[in-house]
Amino acid sequence: LAVGVIGFHMREMIPYGHMKVATLAIIVRDDKVLLGEKTGNPEIGKGKLNGPGGKLEVGETLMECVIRETKEEMGITLVPDKTEKIAVITFLFAGVPDFEVHVYRTEVFEGNPVTTESMIPNWFAIDALPLDRMHDSDREWFAKAIRGEKFNAQVNYHERAAKFANIKFLPFTS
Repeated sequence: LAVGVIGFHMREMIPYGHMKVATLAIIVRDDKVLLGEKTGNPEIGKGKLNGPGGKLEVGETLMECVIRETKEEMGITLVPDKTEKIAVITFLFAGVPDFEVHVYRTEVFEGNPVTTESMIPNWFAIDALPLDRMHDSDREWFAKAIRGEKFNAQVNYHERAAKFANIKFLPFTS
């Protein structure tokens, strides 16, 4: 039995060395949320509605990542001191951690959303979310994020971004 193995979380022995780290922005205005249809060649989610976000680049902070990705995908600029981290969601596919997504929420941004090569933005009523056009697991956690509830979660899929299995909510730790 090995103890202190580098690259593994000791309590659950999850190999974190290969997991991608990403950010996601939940942008709310009045009674609406800004979502974009993923276009182009995203790693996952083509044709799905989601908030702007993407993978963390080397040397970048999580806040810099969510600001950069939102600008690239929707043409708007988030205001750092008005953008709050509300969740950390680990997505597992077939039991293997694949993405750790840091979710940020804001009601303040600069500019107007525009279509880009990676997203077609649109405002959607919070009380009528188009969940049928979103990832299956979004039904379980997205409303919490819109409300600004803080949480951590583990989302399990049987296949990569397909065949949602379950979600486990955990206490929030940033």
